[in-house]
Amino acid sequence: MIHLPAEIADYVLRSCPARTEEAVMSRFGISYNTFRKIERGEPIRASVAHRLLERIEEERVA
Repeated sequence: MIHLPAEIADYVLRSCPARTEEAVMSRFGISYNTFRKIERGEPIRASVAHRLLERIEEERVA
């Protein structure tokens, strides 16, 4: 379990089009429960964090 850097957590929270399971999954590839953990500043699984960071990096490059 790891905590996301604050700037990444802020980016995820600001960039989510809607706070629904479908919107969170399609935008970031994470569950709504994981989104809520990020929102509360709680740690998430390392594998999920890695996938999320890869997706954000791809988005920023494109």
